[in-house]
Amino acid sequence: MAKKKLTAQEKLQLVIESFKGDVNTSELCRKHDIWPTELNRFKQRALEGALEALNSRRGKKDAEKEALKSKIERLKEINTSQASEIDLLKKRTNSDY
Repeated sequence: MAKKKLTAQEKLQLVIESFKGDVNTSELCRKHDIWPTELNRFKQRALEGALEALNSRRGKKDAEKEALKSKIERLKEINTSQASEIDLLKKRTNSDY
């Protein structure tokens, strides 16, 4: 009989059950017809995913920060360009503002 491929939801449920500790790993694996190494792999991936999810907010802040820095640089360039144009126009009109 071919093994049924577990969905992500089912894998997560197994991980949660294993962390609860109500049933030992061997019993849980027998019940769901998986190897203990598979369960350990599911747990590792779940923890990595959780860590990534918890850190993802930091990544968004970094991306936002970089976008704002880029916008500031672009505005500084525009400001410098406009200041140069104003100086040029002042010289052409002989004004001393």
